[in-house]
Amino acid sequence: MNCCVNCFADIQLQEQIKSISNTTGNCDFCLSLNVVIVDCDLLADTFEDIFTLYEPIGNSSKLIHEHLKDYWIGLFNPNLSINNVKQLVNTIGRSCSIYSKELFETPVEFQAHIIDESAKTLELQWETFATELKENNRFFLNDTIDLEFIKANLERLAKTYYPDKLFYRSRIGNSRLPISQLGKPPKENATSGRANPEGIPYLYLSDSVDTTIYETRSSLYDRLTVGVFKLNGPLQVITLNKIEELSPFEIKEKGFELEEFINIRPYLLKLQSELSKPIRKQDSSLDYLPTQYLCEFIKLNGFDAIEYKSAMHSGGYNLAVFNDDHFECIDSLFIDVTDLKYEYIEVTTP
Repeated sequence: MNCCVNCFADIQLQEQIKSISNTTGNCDFCLSLNVVIVDCDLLADTFEDIFTLYEPIGNSSKLIHEHLKDYWIGLFNPNLSINNVKQLVNTIGRSCSIYSKELFETPVEFQAHIIDESAKTLELQWETFATELKENNRFFLNDTIDLEFIKANLERLAKTYYPDKLFYRSRIGNSRLPISQLGKPPKENATSGRANPEGIPYLYLSDSVDTTIYETRSSLYDRLTVGVFKLNGPLQVITLNKIEELSPFEIKEKGFELEEFINIRPYLLKLQSELSKPIRKQDSSLDYLPTQYLCEFIKLNGFDAIEYKSAMHSGGYNLAVFNDDHFECIDSLFIDVTDLKYEYIEVTTP
């Protein structure tokens, strides 16, 4: 049976399919027409490293195709039905040397030896560090975090944005603000943020107009001036955006071993969560100290910005830029907020 590039979301896997097949036709799984297809047998070696991560475990609730789809979110095309994912995984699996009916037709989990105590240790280390920084010692810490470990892993999450890439920043005001007032605040007005300490302003930018509008927490009928910022040179960025969507082939491309990443993933998700938390009126500026420390460490190691997901706009992301010389505000939009939609959940804890 033939699958195709459209069955997968992973760019590296799509490119691999194109490199081993020059055949176009119709896909047996996602039903795409006249697309690059490949016999599933030819992907067996590629997937075997992933399949070997798993073992049958009776008290698990997921079959291997379900675990693959849920854990490696960036692997399959999200529009591929769960039944088609099952058929695709099992077809590829039957050509693998490790194939067994038990592995592919009974509940599985990661092999026991893969998950070690390092994940819990890393999260505990972060919590201990954050507590000391906020409550005990500010500059000379007893419970420091392993900065070399953080550096080695964050560097594998580096990316580069190139000149002419556009980002956006908005300010609320009844009249249109000049471009000169759309950048970062002056030092004397720079309050603490998730990334920047008080008195040290960073330029906060968003990936889209929609994201920056949400980030301002605009009210109905507010007016905003939205600045359009153009990148004027290469920007070296550490990205903590969409860690949960990294696929196994993308992880390998970044230099991680799969077993290594499985253990460090909860820690990276913790850092992502800390940076992406919405700033609330009741927050203390002390709450931002740990992420400010992290951002300053990233800046110290020569990076220009940190990228993190927007807590206010699903799918959007923001940049905290350490040096605004990399950007020029080239234009602006003046807009009215004409509609708002609130969604909520019931909170059962205080």
